[in-house]
Amino acid sequence: MKLPAIKIGDVFSIPLTNGLGFIQCVKEAPKTECEVLRVLPGIYSESEEIQTIIEKKEIFFTQLAMKYALKKNMISFIGNFPVPNDTQVPRHYRTEHHIGTEFVCWHIVDSVTLKRESVKTLSPEQKKLSEWDFISIPDLVEKIESNWTPEKWG
Repeated sequence: MKLPAIKIGDVFSIPLTNGLGFIQCVKEAPKTECEVLRVLPGIYSESEEIQTIIEKKEIFFTQLAMKYALKKNMISFIGNFPVPNDTQVPRHYRTEHHIGTEFVCWHIVDSVTLKRESVKTLSPEQKKLSEWDFISIPDLVEKIESNWTPEKWG
């Protein structure tokens, strides 16, 4: 079965325990990669005005296997809407580096070159960087429901 095409601007809803969350694709993915999406703030009922939601500043960016999630009915396609002009797909992300269970440092990852810079303490700007990782739908649901932001992480 052919996987559905995902385009920049496509908006999807995610069912939560107490409403809906919304995500928007901001970078299409080649066959073997995941799309980059902006996670929109808030939990909504189906009666909310989607254009108002899309215009809000995202709470973070993440990577998700959108085609798989759509095929498995884990997310629902809402429509294609222009990505707000002030939205910039991040080049840099961050991740924790552990050896065993011990935290060693943070890695600042350049998503273009894949080079990593190690830092012990994050600057205020680095604390705003989104997580460098693919996310599962259950993890995304948990982050939306708990109002997770990169600044609250670490």
